[in-house]
Amino acid sequence: MTPGTHLATIHLTGDVHSSDFPGWIAHHAHKLGLSGIATKPVPSGLEISARGAEEMLHALALGASLGPQSVLVDTIEITTVECAAEAK
Repeated sequence: MTPGTHLATIHLTGDVHSSDFPGWIAHHAHKLGLSGIATKPVPSGLEISARGAEEMLHALALGASLGPQSVLVDTIEITTVECAAEAK
């Protein structure tokens, strides 16, 4: 992993279970240079996991909160953790 890489968990609540939302998230995450994208439905909404620059993870969270027209996000929470540097 590169220096400054973070892991993020983004939790969205609201009407976020549209079948096109995970693909929409993955598309925008890749445009932001993020990797390790995963979405998981949870009882309270949708959980997104991603890896990359902290600023880009926050940009993904903001973008997801606006989402496609098929979703309506009520709340968003993001938790980021800096990745440990790999030994050479």
